[in-house]
Amino acid sequence: MVARRRPDPPRRDAPHRDNLRDRRVQALRYRTGIAVVLLTLAVGGPTLAVAQTLPGGIETTEGPVQIIAEEVIYNPNTHTVTATGKVEIAQGDRVLMADKITYFEQSRIVAASGNVSLLEPTGEVLFADYVELDDQLREGFVQTIRLLFADDSRAAAVRAIRSDGNTTVLERAVYSPCLPCADKPDRPLLWQVKAVKVTHDQTAKKIEYEDATFEVLGVPVAYTPYFSHPDPSVKRLSGFLAPRIGGSGRLGFRIGTPYFWAIDDSSDLTLTPFYTTQEGVYAVGDYRQLFGSGQVTAQVSFGYGEGFDGSGNPTGDDEFRGHVFAHGQWQLDDNWRIGFDLERSSSDTYLKRFGFTSPNFLTSDFFSEGFYDRSYFSIIGYSFQGLRAFSDPDETPLVLPLAQASWIVEPETVGGRLELNANAIAIHRDEGTSQRRFSLGAAWQRPWITDLGTVITLDLSVRGDLYDSEDVYDSLGNDVSGQTARLLPKAALEMRYPLVRPTPNGRQVIEPIAQLVLAPSTPMSSVISNEDSQSFEFDDTNLFAVDRFPGYDKWDAGSRFVYGVRSAYYGNDGTTFSVFLGESFELTDEKDVYDNGSGVGDGRSDFVGAITFTPTSWLDIQHNFRLDKDDLSFNRNDIRAVITSKRLQAAIGYTAVKDQTGVPNQSDRDEIYVSASAKITDYWTLYGDTRRRLNDDTGALSTGLGIFYGDECVEVGAMYRRDTTRDRDVTPDTSVNLVVRLRNLGM
Repeated sequence: MVARRRPDPPRRDAPHRDNLRDRRVQALRYRTGIAVVLLTLAVGGPTLAVAQTLPGGIETTEGPVQIIAEEVIYNPNTHTVTATGKVEIAQGDRVLMADKITYFEQSRIVAASGNVSLLEPTGEVLFADYVELDDQLREGFVQTIRLLFADDSRAAAVRAIRSDGNTTVLERAVYSPCLPCADKPDRPLLWQVKAVKVTHDQTAKKIEYEDATFEVLGVPVAYTPYFSHPDPSVKRLSGFLAPRIGGSGRLGFRIGTPYFWAIDDSSDLTLTPFYTTQEGVYAVGDYRQLFGSGQVTAQVSFGYGEGFDGSGNPTGDDEFRGHVFAHGQWQLDDNWRIGFDLERSSSDTYLKRFGFTSPNFLTSDFFSEGFYDRSYFSIIGYSFQGLRAFSDPDETPLVLPLAQASWIVEPETVGGRLELNANAIAIHRDEGTSQRRFSLGAAWQRPWITDLGTVITLDLSVRGDLYDSEDVYDSLGNDVSGQTARLLPKAALEMRYPLVRPTPNGRQVIEPIAQLVLAPSTPMSSVISNEDSQSFEFDDTNLFAVDRFPGYDKWDAGSRFVYGVRSAYYGNDGTTFSVFLGESFELTDEKDVYDNGSGVGDGRSDFVGAITFTPTSWLDIQHNFRLDKDDLSFNRNDIRAVITSKRLQAAIGYTAVKDQTGVPNQSDRDEIYVSASAKITDYWTLYGDTRRRLNDDTGALSTGLGIFYGDECVEVGAMYRRDTTRDRDVTPDTSVNLVVRLRNLGM
C-alpha cells in the first residue's frame, strides 16, 4: 500500500489556507469604507457588501474587529449583526470565515456556521461545522472540528472547547501527519493516534493525549494512558528521540534510547544509553552550546567492560573505556580568536570496536590566532595519541609551542608582493628526538605581462633556520645532537604564454609554462630531525611550487628547470575539457633530499599530469597521474568520476600507487571504490558503497548496502555493512542497523 502513495498528493486544505491569507489582505483594502457603512446604517439605508467595524466601536487589546461579507444586516431590536455570503471576520492576525456569522452585541458572542474556517497567527487552520467564539475569537465552542497544522499534519474531533485563546481541548480525537492514499482515500492511514481527550497548548507548544491508542494501517498496536509530543511549530524540545536499533558481530544486538535535553535557548545535550549483548552497557553524550562570540561541541562515550592490552589480547579484567571529542572556538574581538580541540580514547582500538571512527592517531590542540589587515599571528600547542600497533606513547611528540607570524607589505611600497615570516617550534618526547627550531624568512614576488601576453613572475626568497636537537642519532648509531644553522636563498623565474582561440561553441586555450629555480645544494644536516615533511607526494599540484615540501625541516635544495603545458576547451554550454602534463629536470644531484620512489630528485623527474572532463552539468571526471620517466608506466594513477543529478549521486574512483617509499608505513595500493545513492521513487532511496583491494587477496575492504523510505509521516530504513579490516582485537565484522522515525512524535 505504501508504494502506491502518490508522489505529490493534493493538499485540499493548503490552498484553502492560502485563500484565507489572500482574503485577509482584501479586508485591509475595505477598511476605508467603514465610515460610509456606519453612516448608511445610521440613516436606515440599504445594506452594503463592504468591510465594517462591529457596532459599538469594539476595540480590543489586539485591535478592532473587522467584517467582510456580501450582505451585512444590523438589527437594533435584537442588537445583532448578521453577515452572510463569504463572510470573514478579522481580529488582529486571527481570521474567521464562514457562510454565515452572527454577532450578539450584548453577550459579545460570535456564532459561525457553514464551511467554518479559523486561521491562527501561527499558520494553523481550524475547520468546523459550527463555532461559537468571543469577540476576540479566542474562546468558545467548536462542533465537528478538523485541524490543519502549519506543517500539513492534521487532527479531527467530535467537538472542541477553546479557552484563553491558546488552548484547545479535543474530545474523541484522532491525529496523524499522514496523507490519505491517492487511489483509495478511504483506506486507513499508515499510522495515527486516537485518544479520548487531546489538549493542544499553543503557548507551551505541546500536544497531550489521554487514553491514547496507536494504530498502524487501522490496526491498534499500542495503548498508553498518557503521552505528549511537541506541536509542529517546535524546532527543539526535551524528550525521547527515535531508538537506535542494530547489531554486529563485535557488539551483538544493540539498542539505544536517545534523550534530548534542551537545556536553554543556546545549549542542549543528547544522552544515549546503549545496551549490547556482547559488550554490555555504555552511553554516548553529545553536547552543544552557542555563545554570543563562540561555540562548543563535544561528544563523550563511557562504559565499563573487558579490557585489552596493546596487542589486542583480553586482560581478563573489567576497566573503564570511553572517548571524548570536543571543539571550541571564541572570537575575542575583531582581530583575535582562541579555541581548542580535544581528542582522546581509552585504548587504541576502542573507537573502531564500537563503530565511532577509525583514525590512525588523535590530535588535541589549543590555539590563538590574530588577523590584522595583511598580517597573521598564531600560537598553537599540539598533543597526539597514536592508535596504531607500533605507536609508542613515550615516542609520541608534544608540540609546545608552534608560533607563526606573517606580514605582507603593501605592493605599492616595494613594487611587488613582499611577505615576511617568522616561525618557531618546540617538540618534546619522553623517549626519542626532541627538537627546537626558529626560522625567519622573506619572499618577494613580482609579475609582469608583456605586450605579447606573456606572464612573467619573479620569486626571490631567503630563509634562515636555527636548530637545537637532543637524542638524534645517525645511521651508525652515533649521537649527533647539538645546534646548527643554515641559510637558504632561492630565486625562481616563471613564464606562461596563454594562447586563446574563440570558436562558435566556446574557446580553446593552450598555455605553455616554463620555470627556472636557482638554489644552492644544501644537504640536510644530520643534527636536524625531519618532523614536518615526512610525507611528500610529487604531483601536478606542486610541480611549479618554489618549495615543494610541506614543512620546514626538509629543504627543497638545488637548481632545476621545470616545464609543462596546459590545453583546455571551455564550451558555451558549460562543457569543459583540460589536459596538463609537466616534468622537472634537476640541474644538481639531490638524491639525498628526496626519498626513493618519490619520482623526483634524480635528474629527470617522472611525468605528472591531470585530465579533467565535464561533458554535462551532472558529470565530472578527474584523472591525476604520475608516469615513470623511463617506460611511461603508471607510478600513480588516480581516476575519479562524480555524478550529481536530481535522483542519483554517485562517486566512482580507482587509485593505484606503487613505490610508496616516501610515505611511512604504506605499501603499494591498487584499489577501486564506488558509492551511490539513487532515489528510485519520490519515497524510496537505495544506497550502496564498496571499496576493494585489487593487488592482493584481501578483496572487498568494506561494503555497505541500504534502503530507505520516507514520506510526510514516517521514515524507515535498513543499513548493512561488512568491514574486513583487522587491527589486533578488531576483527572483520558485519553489522545491520535499522531506522524508524515517526514524524512529529519526537522521533
